[in-house]
Amino acid sequence: MTKYSVLSRIGLGGVACLLGGMLVAPAQAASIPRGGTLVYVSAWGTLEQGRNFNPFLPNGSNLPGTFSLLYEPLFYVSTATGQVHDILGTQYRWSDHNLKLTVTTRSGVQWSNGTPFTAKDVAFTFNYIKKYPALDLSGIWSHSGLQSVTAPNDHSVVFRFSKPNTPLFPFLAGTQIVPRALWKGITDPSHYANPNPVGTGPFLFKGQLSLQSVTYVRNPHFWMAGRPYLHAVRFQAVASNGAAELAVLKGAADFTYDGITDVTKTFAARNPAIYHFYWPVNSQNVLYLNTQAYPLNLVSLRRAIAMALKKSVLAQKAYFGAIAPANAAGIYQTQASKWMNSAIEAASYHYHPNQAKALLKKAGFTWNSSGRLVAPNGKEVPSYQILVGAGWTDFITMASLISHDLHKLGISASVQQEPYSSYESTLTSGSYRMAISWVGDTGPNPYYMYYGAFSPQFSASKTGQTAVSDWERYTNPTITAALAAFRKTSSLAAQRKDITAIAKVVESQVPIIPLTQRVNFLDYSTAKFVGWPSSKDPYNGGSPGDGLGSWYDYLNVHLK
Repeated sequence: MTKYSVLSRIGLGGVACLLGGMLVAPAQAASIPRGGTLVYVSAWGTLEQGRNFNPFLPNGSNLPGTFSLLYEPLFYVSTATGQVHDILGTQYRWSDHNLKLTVTTRSGVQWSNGTPFTAKDVAFTFNYIKKYPALDLSGIWSHSGLQSVTAPNDHSVVFRFSKPNTPLFPFLAGTQIVPRALWKGITDPSHYANPNPVGTGPFLFKGQLSLQSVTYVRNPHFWMAGRPYLHAVRFQAVASNGAAELAVLKGAADFTYDGITDVTKTFAARNPAIYHFYWPVNSQNVLYLNTQAYPLNLVSLRRAIAMALKKSVLAQKAYFGAIAPANAAGIYQTQASKWMNSAIEAASYHYHPNQAKALLKKAGFTWNSSGRLVAPNGKEVPSYQILVGAGWTDFITMASLISHDLHKLGISASVQQEPYSSYESTLTSGSYRMAISWVGDTGPNPYYMYYGAFSPQFSASKTGQTAVSDWERYTNPTITAALAAFRKTSSLAAQRKDITAIAKVVESQVPIIPLTQRVNFLDYSTAKFVGWPSSKDPYNGGSPGDGLGSWYDYLNVHLK
């Protein structure tokens, strides 16, 4: 689910084109070196997907490059800046009390087989997803209020809603568009490999595929004049993150996606003029407490635990200072300036173990002769295992530190490592008591995190039932009402009031404990290519090699 309201837009058509975050005159763009094969390396092991370019499948079920090189959406909504960038759409407008969204589509675009792209392809794509619900991975039809998508002409698309839902915009904006003429005859899209892809994107697949790599070549008829600068892009699979990092350091690859341990010393310091990392915040790491289990269902215990955790130490030890601690409201660092206010700050809790103990005592907790915490029902608070993914060194480090902090409150805890499949099942089924994970929904403002974390439709009432993303299994009528109010308006002032109402509940009731910021881990070399995003030029959110924002990397990066 989603929202969008007041956002700036960078156009990509007309007499200017996008270079990094800046609009560049054609004469300047013409002087940029062209050619070269950009290599992205990742710890995939092998590319076992085979020749699969189906853009309706989850990222990873198809070959890398499907989302960033072959197909395109209407807009790209940057998680780094909140900007809406025009791609196949050039304008959008909400009307009729936010029950109607009209999108103008780009003229002069061709599919890679030479046929023209029109708004009718866009309407077909959305209705095709409606026809086959298994394709609706973003929930653009389910529970959203979206009623219909039509193309009254070749250059406009109209989305109509039964109820206002402006936050849905980024999901609509980011949906990959397919050609109606080719997909209308595909009746089992969930199992269709789409081996000969036809898209509007900047690159083409010409059959260069093995178990270790897939290569794409420049689309000479791409709609943005002069782009891309690159001749080709290759995605390379290796066995581990360490092998990927080494490939970049040796010059065998140009970039990777890896949370490198102590990245400044072990990577960037090897040669500061060449090796760089861009780790923009896109989510946060959270300590989940199962709020259905006594005594974690008591606000006093949850708040005391939160006050006993020294987040600055967690961030330093887990990420060597490269990532900042999270605030109590769970509002991302990059969104704080727009969405945090004095009311939210006033409700915040801070590290203070002694106050945490006083809070517990006031709530009826006691300590036995062994120093163990005893709940108000007279029973000793059980020993907790903190669930983390097996081998995830950042989470393991934080869990160990949290165990030490909880000991000061008289609570015994230890680290529980599980393989990802088991970890995910334990988390979503509610079979855990404490767990470190990330917030699943990210977006350009706090609504997305709050919606994914607390919306009743994503929760579950019993252990064993799957909670889609409300893993702590907490709902609150104030939060539910504020989320609904947020969806009904495109007024930034009104939306800020809704976010404030939610944030104050999160801080006072502590349904989750935000620990540290979470980032995209883009690590790259400028030995051969330049034009990368950075903190000074954040033209995308540091997306991985085939993330939606990676489209911008492949248009901006060029030979040195």
